[in-house]
Amino acid sequence: MNNNITFGFFKKSQKARIMRNTVLLMLLTVSISAYSQVDTIFKMNGDKLLINVVEIGETSIKYTFPNESFSNTIARSTVTKIHFKSGRVQEFASALNVSVTKSCVDWENVQISNIESEVVGLQKIDLVGAKAKGTTTLASISKLQDRAFNKIKMTTAMRGGNVAYIVSINTEDAMSGGKFSSSKTASVTISGTAYTTKKVFKHEISFGSYKISNVYIMRTNAFGYNDASFKEEKLVIREADMFEKNGFQNIKLNVLSIPKVTDYTVIYADDEEMVLSGVKTTKQGKTTYYNVILKK
Repeated sequence: MNNNITFGFFKKSQKARIMRNTVLLMLLTVSISAYSQVDTIFKMNGDKLLINVVEIGETSIKYTFPNESFSNTIARSTVTKIHFKSGRVQEFASALNVSVTKSCVDWENVQISNIESEVVGLQKIDLVGAKAKGTTTLASISKLQDRAFNKIKMTTAMRGGNVAYIVSINTEDAMSGGKFSSSKTASVTISGTAYTTKKVFKHEISFGSYKISNVYIMRTNAFGYNDASFKEEKLVIREADMFEKNGFQNIKLNVLSIPKVTDYTVIYADDEEMVLSGVKTTKQGKTTYYNVILKK
């Protein structure tokens, strides 16, 4: 009697499993069928568009959404590839030779752009600026300019960017003082905007416990970042503390070593590591940037 009950239960479980697998297969088939009815645009920042491509031009791509006739346009420079419903894949070369920047350590990977069309469609992060001033009247303008550009790159990397679009460059030559005037050293001021070609998506974030591996700091008047001392502590990254701001994943977090900063932007994430960007601005307008490296 018990054997019959067991066998009956086994048959019912097997039937339930077969039915469940059949339903999953049907859903997968429907999904694939629907997916194949449209073209897919893969954007440089990781987004996908399920659309119908109308025209591919030299600088833009025209498309319509399913069941709509209104034509939309996207910059060709922001598209990595198109997977057509026919099965054909067309890839696009980027106008910029971009590389990944996980933190300020990778600042040399940041690309400088002076062409507005190169950053159209990229994810805008924030304004960045740098000023380099000579210590003597013999200071070289070219060396000051290199120093300012390096600061722009470091700031961009600390904010999670890998492209810096330069808006303006102002230079002032040195002046030797005379009997009735004081001398003035040369200076270079650069203003720009930080962009990224790849933002972090929520599904890429691995929640749980982390420990601090490194903390980097860069102050307003500094020409580079430095290692900052930090207290060893366990930080718990929870989904409930996440929020989206300006298209980026942010988190509410208290780091003991960084007072007065409670909001951080997630600028890199994988299964074992996370990099956070924090900004502290005083009432006087002085800004301090932080990168917090977390390891599981």
